[in-house]
Amino acid sequence: MPEQPLKNSPSKIPSARELLRRYDLKAKKSLGQNFLADPRIAQKIVALSGLPEEKIVVELGVGLGTLTYALAQKAQKVIGFELDQNLIEILEKESFLTPTVEIRHGDILKLDYHALSEEIGQKLILFGNLPYYLSSRLLWELIQSRKNIDFCVFMFQKEVAERLLARPGHKNYGPLSILLALTAETEKLMDLSPGCFYPPPEVRSSLIKIKFLNDSLPNEKKLLQVLKASFANRRKKLATNLRALDLSKDEARNLLEEIDISPDARAEELPPEKFLALAEKLSKDG
Repeated sequence: MPEQPLKNSPSKIPSARELLRRYDLKAKKSLGQNFLADPRIAQKIVALSGLPEEKIVVELGVGLGTLTYALAQKAQKVIGFELDQNLIEILEKESFLTPTVEIRHGDILKLDYHALSEEIGQKLILFGNLPYYLSSRLLWELIQSRKNIDFCVFMFQKEVAERLLARPGHKNYGPLSILLALTAETEKLMDLSPGCFYPPPEVRSSLIKIKFLNDSLPNEKKLLQVLKASFANRRKKLATNLRALDLSKDEARNLLEEIDISPDARAEELPPEKFLALAEKLSKDG
């Protein structure tokens, strides 16, 4: 994807290291804080994202405002959520963010995405440098709320990113990979080294864009049950794992054979469409 230039070259803004030193603060490990270290990295993220001009953007986890500033150069408005009140107070004192930025104190795991979409009058465009410890949990929430979301651009731990992009047969292939394959177009925009953050994390990161599709997912509730059962024990055969859905051994094997799946197959070998077929068959059979 070609980079798109920002409307304005951002003026010099303080780095995360400078701000923490200035206010005698340290990143909180309990909140998974690893801040973007350089405003130029934030510029590149916005350029790679394909963010349309004059849209309202929601940032999950504002941190010290490095990405927020870059987003504000392109967006009509930025609504940022931050749990750490100390960081909000720093941003208010420093005042390098434009008047088009609104910072709200709040936990991103408790957001009502439908209400937020209604408030701003558009599908949500989400950005964030996500704390690694909650990224998978948040993704499950976003998939459930996808009808209210246009696209997301997030920084993930590289291992999490590989899980999102994994294909059948890969060791990281699992329920999240399958759900995203069925509900979104997902792509890696770039990798980020630990030095791109302060303090530097122990792992590499990847920038991922998730563009949700408009199509509804049939038998979604049953599909989630099938995925949970199928990957409960990766070493076991799928027919064995499916018995958790109140199927006998013979019923599980017959079910698989009816939709052209080998009874000896394991869940990680199947393409996403086969799990949809399983959910459809189980829904029809009651």
